[in-house]
Amino acid sequence: MTFSTGEKRNSYFLVSVVITSIIISIPIISNHFLHPEHYFHIAVHEAGFVLAVFLFTMTIIAYKKTKIRRMLFAAGAFLTLSITQLGYMIEKINTPENMEIESVAEEHFDIGILIMTALFAFGIFYKK
Repeated sequence: MTFSTGEKRNSYFLVSVVITSIIISIPIISNHFLHPEHYFHIAVHEAGFVLAVFLFTMTIIAYKKTKIRRMLFAAGAFLTLSITQLGYMIEKINTPENMEIESVAEEHFDIGILIMTALFAFGIFYKK
């Protein structure tokens, strides 16, 4: 198996996307350091954001190589997930830990997950 220049370029691109998404999200998670109870919760959303950006990038690269329209639906699903994760983390920045009120962020997160699931399912069952 040989490693072509195009695949090497895609690998560099993927690494740069993951590093950029981590750097972009540092200001968002840095505000949560004042609430040590949030560490695990925010780490889960941070990992979800980085994974969603990575998968979005992978599906765009796969679409460019294969031109299969299903990849666009998967890309839309992962883009929706990354925006939802980012929005959730931004909204939770100034929320005190002792506030257990259902917030708008949780509703938006649930709606985003529903949209992501629908787009992903449509991409799987799309027959054209």
